[in-house]
Amino acid sequence: MNQSKNGTALNRWIAAGAVAACAASLQACGDVVGTDSAEADDATTQVAAAQACERCGTITAITPVEVEGEASGAGAVAGAIIGGVVGHQFGSGSGNDAATAAGAVGGAVAGNEVEKNRNGSTIYKVTIDMESGGTQTVNLASATGFSVGDDVRVSGDQLVHI
Repeated sequence: MNQSKNGTALNRWIAAGAVAACAASLQACGDVVGTDSAEADDATTQVAAAQACERCGTITAITPVEVEGEASGAGAVAGAIIGGVVGHQFGSGSGNDAATAAGAVGGAVAGNEVEKNRNGSTIYKVTIDMESGGTQTVNLASATGFSVGDDVRVSGDQLVHI
């Protein structure tokens, strides 16, 4: 029973110490004593505004960039077949075999390039003069709705008008 009373007293001292530490911590930060509420609100608003516009800026350039597509190999195979058939129409004997091989190789190369061009796309490299200093570039699949001079906020890999 005596241990129970000692344990309870110890718990009370621990709780009192924790409350004192919390109060001292809040006072040191100016949250409890010595700070005008209006001043604290102004400071909070200024910090929030600075953080909100840390990623804000003005678009200075929008540059379209052609991105080469990837080839799956289907274009090369189709090109080789077509090129081989066309090449086979020329020459006779061993010359015919050489023309067929050359047509197949040329057709494969051409077919591969055609497929890459077909799978290619245009992206838009948007350059932003940041309010916090420096520039940032964001690549967009479409620049529709954005123009040079627009004020924007960078949000990940996207732009938002502000």
